[in-house]
Amino acid sequence: MLRPLCALALLAMTSACTTVFQIPVTGALGDKTPLSGIAQARSDSALGRYAVQTADKSLSCNGVYDASSIEPRMIVAVSCDDGRYGVVDIRRSPDLMSGSGTGRLNDNTPVRVEFSPPPKAKE
Repeated sequence: MLRPLCALALLAMTSACTTVFQIPVTGALGDKTPLSGIAQARSDSALGRYAVQTADKSLSCNGVYDASSIEPRMIVAVSCDDGRYGVVDIRRSPDLMSGSGTGRLNDNTPVRVEFSPPPKAKE
């Protein structure tokens, strides 16, 4: 009886230690529609999520990515709430925390994104 309780206590302690990483994302649909949002990864999941939207919140796009990947290049699917979808070819920096990408939606609208952690505050 003691062994299952110890395992349950260990599971509860480790799940309480989940770290969430968020990185700001900016970009554009076409030439004139700026987007901003976040990419999020969690230490307890290999699946990352991102979401961006227009300033007036009339359009949002989102998707998932392999947050456990250490590859400098990722092809990421994107789905928008107006029914459009496509892919973005992401190129990441060696630290994997910043990068940029380009792609197209199914109606041939170009997509451009950039992401980078905010600058650290001076001490």
